[in-house]
Amino acid sequence: MGFERPLLGRPMTPEKIGRYEVVARLGQGAMGEVYRARDPVLKRDVAVKVILTGRGEDETLRKRFQREARAAAKLSHPNIVTVFELGEHAEQPFMAMELLEGTDLKQAIHSGELALARRLEILEHVCEGLSFAHSNDIVHRDLKPANIHLGVDGSIKIMDFGLARFGGSNMTRTGMVMGTPHYMSPEQVKGGKADARSDVFALGALGYELLTGRRPFEAETMHAVLFKVMQEEPAPARELVPSLPPVIVQVVEKALAKDPAARFADAGEMLKAVRKARQAVAAGKGDHLLSELRPRAKSPAARRRAAGESSASGSASRSSQSGARGGRSLPWAVAVLAIVGILTVGFFALRSWMAPTQETEADAGLRSAVADMQVDLARRRLRDGELAEAARHADRALKLDPDSAEARGIQERVNEALESIAAAAERARAAAEGGDVATRNDALWDLMQLDASNEVVAEMAPDLGEAFRPRAEEARRLMTEARRLAEEARANRLPEFSGAERLGRDGERAFRDGDYGTAARCFLDARSRFARAAGQ
Repeated sequence: MGFERPLLGRPMTPEKIGRYEVVARLGQGAMGEVYRARDPVLKRDVAVKVILTGRGEDETLRKRFQREARAAAKLSHPNIVTVFELGEHAEQPFMAMELLEGTDLKQAIHSGELALARRLEILEHVCEGLSFAHSNDIVHRDLKPANIHLGVDGSIKIMDFGLARFGGSNMTRTGMVMGTPHYMSPEQVKGGKADARSDVFALGALGYELLTGRRPFEAETMHAVLFKVMQEEPAPARELVPSLPPVIVQVVEKALAKDPAARFADAGEMLKAVRKARQAVAAGKGDHLLSELRPRAKSPAARRRAAGESSASGSASRSSQSGARGGRSLPWAVAVLAIVGILTVGFFALRSWMAPTQETEADAGLRSAVADMQVDLARRRLRDGELAEAARHADRALKLDPDSAEARGIQERVNEALESIAAAAERARAAAEGGDVATRNDALWDLMQLDASNEVVAEMAPDLGEAFRPRAEEARRLMTEARRLAEEARANRLPEFSGAERLGRDGERAFRDGDYGTAARCFLDARSRFARAAGQ
């Protein structure tokens, strides 16, 4: 008997799936049905998970299902669910795995019956299982309490590797965001690549909930949840549960760091910290923090990098095409990126949890909203001279809406700007080689206004001499006006503003030394930064 599809209701329960004799239907998941079945060969009950789609209906869904089976089958560990077989029956892929009796961690947390010692034991075992996965170059990408099974025998197992990524795999489409909002890392929300550190963030969120009974990022809407993931810190765990040992809280807080580099590198590293913390608690030293987890003081250079400040020479060597200017913590950028991430997650979360493959009207509306936000980001980046970023956002918008005339227009303007920069640079070089000082100065002035950090500007600026003084004075005037607007916008506490001030001071020193080309370059670069800080 195949998997017949009635006109209404769920699929009919089959009698057999492969060699497995179906006993009962256990439930329905994101991709299909789960059955309790009997293995007549080995005389044991198993769980059989089936994807309910035909061979040609949704190949991506089929690949995701097969990936889950391959990931789990590759991981033979006491804290990971065991997969026995991956097969196909009546053109439907199925996976036979161990039948788990008990409950999931989500239900156990809400029951409020777990003692602290048991909670810490669970956290350690989840770290052990995930550490094994990471050591095999597999990232789960959807770790959450509902995917942790607590057996009646006390066992603890990680389930559902449906979103798992093998090392080197690039199956997920560019810009696609998958996972569960409350446990997603900030980089996943933004559509970035999820690696072991993203799983560590989910472990931190799971640990926080395990210890406090509350999720770290809670709000009334999914949009608000994701904004908190990116922008807000959770309430201190010991404010919710004062009796929690500080050393355990320290481990969880490190796992929840917004910056991936500030987290544990992988679950194995976190496992070591959890074990040390548990030992400290057992020894009555739960209030003694782990010295290796304390943040180290940053060097002056590191602090400047974190603040988005750079030297004039460093600024001169970067081009606007690279899009690598530091310290862009702008109010509009934060807000727009948050909304884009939220909408993108909202769209793909809907798509990933719906079995039908046809796009609904709601999906289409959300897709259009995400495309519009990407266009808005592209427009802002283009205005600020960040050409590479503008092109990237326009490309994302076109992937969502291939008919977006504005996105295509932005791409065209980016190409025109890049062509203008290249042409000005070529004119300057040609004039310099021909000894035409006036033409060289004109070309460099045009190039500075297009891209003050261009390498040709940095190369030729020190040789411009007294003839360039009027242009340096004009550049200073433009910078001063941009600073005034930034101050009116109350942007003077932003890192971008501080970086602009530093460049302005470098320009003043160069002006006093008679290096008017370098002064003009610094003033114009500072003007751009002040403008970005003000959101002009």
